[in-house]
Amino acid sequence: MPAPRVQQFGRRRALAALGVLGVSRYVPACGSSQKGPDTGAFGGSGGRGLGGQSGGGDSGAQPGETTCLLTPAQTEGPFFVDSMMRSDIREGKLGVSLGLNLRVVEAGSCAPLVGALVEVWHADAAGVYSAFDVAAGNSQNAAGETFLRGFQTADAEGRVEFLSVYPGWYPGRTPHIHVMVRTAERQLLTTQLYFPEAVTDAVYALPPYAARGRRSTTNATDGIGGVAALTGELSEMAEGYAAAFRMVVNG
Repeated sequence: MPAPRVQQFGRRRALAALGVLGVSRYVPACGSSQKGPDTGAFGGSGGRGLGGQSGGGDSGAQPGETTCLLTPAQTEGPFFVDSMMRSDIREGKLGVSLGLNLRVVEAGSCAPLVGALVEVWHADAAGVYSAFDVAAGNSQNAAGETFLRGFQTADAEGRVEFLSVYPGWYPGRTPHIHVMVRTAERQLLTTQLYFPEAVTDAVYALPPYAARGRRSTTNATDGIGGVAALTGELSEMAEGYAAAFRMVVNG
């Protein structure tokens, strides 16, 4: 059976189609060789809570939700590049499965921002980003690669969902995921999402992460800072973790 074709859309084309596309579901699988088609996303249900923080990194979708303060912005970093529309961004990268359930709401009203474009990108288990070479500051040469990058448009609840692997570390940074939220008119938020230390320790004791040895940077010593307000809620699943983050923006 032939492999599913990856739908590759530039962000400009996606911005023109904001509000049209929906979100489906997936069944998690660790280290899949699937080449990232837009065939499913993470449901975020079940599992055992593993210590999230309130504020910019809380999970949203709560009964009686009335307080929605702006999520702190953080630097875009050097490794952004125009990506493709898809929910499975793994491209065969090995690692502990990570389902991302992201929700975008407006500050004050807490109303979901339907049709917002949400883009994510992060390093693989070896601390390498796709699309850049060592000359640009990357840990290894990866120009022309597209792994662990993608975008989706928010559904009627303001949600987008991705299937990825737990990010690796590199010197000076604790594990994180970059996020950019846009509408057709403007950029609303650029920030980074983080994880509880206990979860990172458990993940990094497993292959392929363990082969790199002890990480050099923790949440407390991260070079960017502001980690506590951007740490999400994680649930342990049969084959990995589910991570929920709420992002509050000025719509």
